[in-house]
Amino acid sequence: MGIKAKQAQKGKGLTVVKQALDNRKPIPIYFALPYKDILNKKGHPILLADDTYADMLNLPGKDLDFLNAEGDKSSNAIIADFHQLLSVYVEDFDIFISQLPADTRIQQASWGQELVRVESQLNSVDLDDRHYQQLLMMRQTILQEINIEKNVVGDIKHQEYTAVIYGKTLAALDKNRRDFMAHAGMAFTPEPVSINRKKMVMYQINNPGETLELEEK
Repeated sequence: MGIKAKQAQKGKGLTVVKQALDNRKPIPIYFALPYKDILNKKGHPILLADDTYADMLNLPGKDLDFLNAEGDKSSNAIIADFHQLLSVYVEDFDIFISQLPADTRIQQASWGQELVRVESQLNSVDLDDRHYQQLLMMRQTILQEINIEKNVVGDIKHQEYTAVIYGKTLAALDKNRRDFMAHAGMAFTPEPVSINRKKMVMYQINNPGETLELEEK
């Protein structure tokens, strides 16, 4: 299961990686990540159907077309670090691409805090008419922004890249996750995935084509 990264011979570069990917036999999507449960343990690891384990890391996308070709954070540096990751990290891993609802709850919470601040000022007895009208306009703007963020959740899908790390035991999984994050370099900036997001990714992997929605809390 997964991409078995091996030591690439010097000089072959990403061509070796591309050939390896091209030679992989297609796997039916419903066999891609069969699992039994998401465990109620630290980090919520995934128990797979073969009694091994997996975990997920979010990989924020990087548009290489808009980066400089040279420099510490250039497209060439990112590609080189990805090649280095495949050379050094020798355990199995997969990268899944999911179309998930845009999560705007952080933005909504931020606007909500601003709304509380403005409404608190509106209740002040020391306001002159001009300041009061300004606060009313600010309140209207905030309510419009909150409404926009709520609509984005239903209307906009966000393409997410998720690395799936494997381990035969929970201890091996923990080590492999640490190693993957340590060797990611500029290629990725791996981020933990919440249990709710894991459920959504797992569902879409095993039920392609279905529309997902965020649960309101």
